[in-house]
Amino acid sequence: MTDGSLDAPVRRRRRSTPASRFVRRLRQLRRERPRLVVLAGLGVVALLAVLWTVWTVWATNRDLAQVRDSATIMRAALVRADADGARAAMADYREAAESARDHTSGPTWAVLEALPVFGDDAEGVATVAEVLDDIGTDGLGPIADAADLVTAETFQPDDGRFPVEQITAMQEPARHSEQAFDDAATTLAKVDSSHFVGPVRNQFDRLRTLVDDARGTLGSTYRAARMIPRMMGTDRPRYYLMVLQNNAELRSGGGLPGALSLVRMKDGRVDIVEQMDMSELAKTSRAPVVTLTDEEDRIFGRILNLAAVDATLTPDFQRSAEIIRKRWERGVGGRLDGMFFVDPVAVSYLLRGTGPVAVPGYRPVNSGNVVWGVENEIYRLTNDREIHSDYQQAVAKAVFNAFAAGRGDSAESIRGLVTGVMEGRIRMASFEADNEAEIAGTMIAGEFSDKASKDPGVGIFINDGGPTKMQYYLKYDARVVSRSCVGDRQVISGAIDFHSDTPPDARALPPSITGEGYRHQRVEPGDQLLVIYVTSPVDGDVTELSIDGQRVAHPVVERLAGRGLVRIGLEFQPQERHSVEFVMSSGPEQTGDVRLSVTPGAFPSSSNGTVPSSCTVR
Repeated sequence: MTDGSLDAPVRRRRRSTPASRFVRRLRQLRRERPRLVVLAGLGVVALLAVLWTVWTVWATNRDLAQVRDSATIMRAALVRADADGARAAMADYREAAESARDHTSGPTWAVLEALPVFGDDAEGVATVAEVLDDIGTDGLGPIADAADLVTAETFQPDDGRFPVEQITAMQEPARHSEQAFDDAATTLAKVDSSHFVGPVRNQFDRLRTLVDDARGTLGSTYRAARMIPRMMGTDRPRYYLMVLQNNAELRSGGGLPGALSLVRMKDGRVDIVEQMDMSELAKTSRAPVVTLTDEEDRIFGRILNLAAVDATLTPDFQRSAEIIRKRWERGVGGRLDGMFFVDPVAVSYLLRGTGPVAVPGYRPVNSGNVVWGVENEIYRLTNDREIHSDYQQAVAKAVFNAFAAGRGDSAESIRGLVTGVMEGRIRMASFEADNEAEIAGTMIAGEFSDKASKDPGVGIFINDGGPTKMQYYLKYDARVVSRSCVGDRQVISGAIDFHSDTPPDARALPPSITGEGYRHQRVEPGDQLLVIYVTSPVDGDVTELSIDGQRVAHPVVERLAGRGLVRIGLEFQPQERHSVEFVMSSGPEQTGDVRLSVTPGAFPSSSNGTVPSSCTVR
């Protein structure tokens, strides 16, 4: 090595690298152990397949999460009438949904669907991806396109006229979207998720519920777009009776029906054309106006059919509307096309949007004082029933006119109306076949149907037995829970707590509040007497009853509209509390969530709501 160069063996060793040595070793193994090399190759391929599968599952999960987030963003944009924001979110939704569908429609996912144990889950995820992609393609576009038209102002009247043209324009977008969500709901309903593993089942069932809810919302929008123009008299004048219920004297439906306002609707324009008090209508005739069923006669008595102010003793608003309509037609005459029920608490929600409203001859009303003014203060100021009626009619007309004029924040007003419907404070009946069919089965109809549904309904309905205006001071809160699922029936328990929050000077309250001196008075001044009806789901029964912790040995269970009903009487002295607890069973095949309906009181909020079914694992 006198020339400083390296010989050949040394040069080869210097150029050797880990990679080259691995290749030489692999060649040696191929010559010496060919089977081992094949197995190793298969292992690498299998590892790559597993990695690809894991990546596909991860990417699908990422896409579905993006779909969920984009849908949430789009919904928020629609609520705030941001059409551009809704379209941007829709584009993200569509991209993610299409990607998820691609990932779940290839050979990799087909292999996952064939696996034991997890195959059903993979198939369920593929169905979800397919449905979400279809919704993005067919269901969301019309909604986004309508966003420019559909805002709170769409329903906002101006100078006594509603924009029926804009409302009519919503029909086609709502119909197309409803169809897409209806197809999606049908597809999801065909999937049995009971065999999915817990997390997949929970997410799948949650999506199914969300799609059902969206379908219901779009269905309501489509119905409203069809119905409102007819109601607003685009083809002929319509006449609706608006009934103001007084929660200070409770009835099952909410309160004693007092101020009556006849509303004329023509080409979108609305006007109150006549007002009177229910007591005036009662003077026209005390003769029966309908034929009571045996159940109605036994539970509510003939007074339901004879006394106009007791037409809402039944929890069925459609029946109450029929009774009042017959009495109106007999006593006043003229055609009624429908009826609205509303209470002062719902009026207070509406006033959050309109702002304070001047009442001719009286102090202005606002969201904070209208319930007190209508249900309590006017009775404290005077025992004169004519003044009571005049004030309540004046408030009803002033607030109605302010809303019809488009006063204030229309979005807040609409939120108030929706809250009123949810809490059972606003109800509607239509005497036209087309509109009656549109609202049938919806919350605003307030039906007490004898037809069973998947979701069992529990009712707690409260009536003043005094008679007094003392329920202005009554507070109560109700709750139910599905305890167990036996076969296809649920066992439901519930309770309602009452508090007579009467002021210390209750004995000194005027007769117009306490009922003192009234010939049918049943309580001492300042006390309250309640008659409470607790009803089971259709085809169910009330099995246990306790009052103030004491078990009732053999509760008398009657039947009303296919439901079990127990009747409870409670008397309250000032500041006294009572509680009622019950256990009941649902009818067969009623495995859905439990719905609770409670008479709304003279205070904001309500116990109305839905609780989870015990037949569904979440």
